[in-house]
Amino acid sequence: MIGTQNYTKTARWLHWAIAALIVFMLAGGFLMQFVPEDNFSLTVTVYNWHKTFGLLVLVLSVARLVWRLTHKPPPLDASIKAWEAWLSKLVHVVFYVFMIGMPLIGWAIISTSRFPSKLFNAVPLAKLPILRDFTGDVRENINGLFGDIHKVFAFIAIALIVLHIAAAVKHHREDGVFIRRMLANKKKAD
Repeated sequence: MIGTQNYTKTARWLHWAIAALIVFMLAGGFLMQFVPEDNFSLTVTVYNWHKTFGLLVLVLSVARLVWRLTHKPPPLDASIKAWEAWLSKLVHVVFYVFMIGMPLIGWAIISTSRFPSKLFNAVPLAKLPILRDFTGDVRENINGLFGDIHKVFAFIAIALIVLHIAAAVKHHREDGVFIRRMLANKKKAD
């Protein structure tokens, strides 16, 4: 385990890459509802890119979780109150559940969909084995359920992101923790 005053370059890169992809995914997911239904080709293209970026979030999130489990994060600043530390840990756990769960739920939607999916609009995407054999109304019902869960998760994600950003801004204003831990390359001077 490695311990420093700020996160490793790899941890910071994964954080910002996943953050950018998630913001892009949430905005794209919202804007997808405005794609004209009569333009099937555009719809398929947009949805396939959403699926591709969603699976990138999944892969990077699993990598980030492995990195996090094998590299000790920097200690919390002494100014952090006990309840803030507890809330921070809880929010981070929920973020990991979201970052891995949301793409898996999306993959479940893909696996119960009538339409084929392609990564990068080129490579066929396999369906999850446990879901690919459902047919008819059962498949439609499962697809609808996962679609509803996916939408609810999107709103939870937005709330988590707002909470996370608010905490980062608060701590940046109070003690510069944000700059020191997630942006700076140097250890805190004593």
